[in-house]
Amino acid sequence: MKKASLTLITLASILILLIFCQRQNEPIKIGLAVNLSGPGGSAGEHIRDGAMQAVEDINAKGGVKGRPLLLLVRDDLNTAAGVLQADEALMEEGVPVIIGHSQSTNTLTAYPLVTSRNTLLMTAYTSTKQLSGRDDLFVRTAVESNLYGLKTAALLKNKGMKSVAFLIDDVNAVFGNDWLAETRRHFQGALSEVHFNSKEEPHWPKIITELLASDPEAVILMTSSSISAVAAQFVRQQNQAVLLIASLWSQSPELVTVGGKSVEGMTIITFIPSENTRPDYLAFSQRLEANFNKKATPRSARAHELITILADAMGRCKIINALELKAALLAGEYESILGGVKFDRFGDTVRPVYEERIINGVFKTIGEIQ
Repeated sequence: MKKASLTLITLASILILLIFCQRQNEPIKIGLAVNLSGPGGSAGEHIRDGAMQAVEDINAKGGVKGRPLLLLVRDDLNTAAGVLQADEALMEEGVPVIIGHSQSTNTLTAYPLVTSRNTLLMTAYTSTKQLSGRDDLFVRTAVESNLYGLKTAALLKNKGMKSVAFLIDDVNAVFGNDWLAETRRHFQGALSEVHFNSKEEPHWPKIITELLASDPEAVILMTSSSISAVAAQFVRQQNQAVLLIASLWSQSPELVTVGGKSVEGMTIITFIPSENTRPDYLAFSQRLEANFNKKATPRSARAHELITILADAMGRCKIINALELKAALLAGEYESILGGVKFDRFGDTVRPVYEERIINGVFKTIGEIQ
């Protein structure tokens, strides 16, 4: 009887050990929720590809504490319902972190659901100040809109501009309105604004006529890359001299391929310099092109940077959960393929902001905006 009991105890111990070892080798799930099929879905493909490349690179080096990362991707459809459905599906999979979303409006939709469920929400694409300075489960590697507004005003002053008109696509109204409000705080000249919704088949001649009615010296496009390209074509039909400025929302190859000569000379305000000669960035770019037959873009590079930073923090967690992850993220300093990153106590970050310009169909870095 004693022998049988000892045998059972031994078997139970072995079983527990096997289960423990199995869990130690289980993949670490991370969620990615972006727009892949709704309006502007091509931008989401760049994000997904950069994220997948990051996971492959990390796993090739042994993963996190010997455990591979497993990227779970969900399409948020660029709708409020799609955002919530995508995040709900990822949380049901037990992910400790969701990377998303690709627009400020969508991230604001996701924020209360995700952070109330002990899940970290982390993004490289959301700049809204509405999530700034909060002690919560939200972390971003993106620059906040208040800094963009300050730098936009500085750029306009440096160029001697005294009047500007904003074109804001209300599909991502939070992004455009925040940028506008912060620019208005710092810009001393005349400022006008025109709103439209790209999901509703815009009547471009009417929109552009209204945009140019105040005879602005500069037009600032708070629109996606493809929409900025179309807007630029209609602007140039009416005014060849006005300075065209766009945000990093437009910093994508589609801007040039769709816009052609109409976007030549356009200025882009961004924290991602296009002329990046860092060896690790160039190596990432080569691997991405080999695996996906696509050149690296600001969106794919931001996704790769974020997941690399996330993996570093995971490696310093005793237990990988949302609270431990945020604490580890905030405790670290990171040198990424895009430069240095350090979070403040709320999970926000400040980075240099650059002026880019399209010259002969190529994005060129003019320099940091002072």
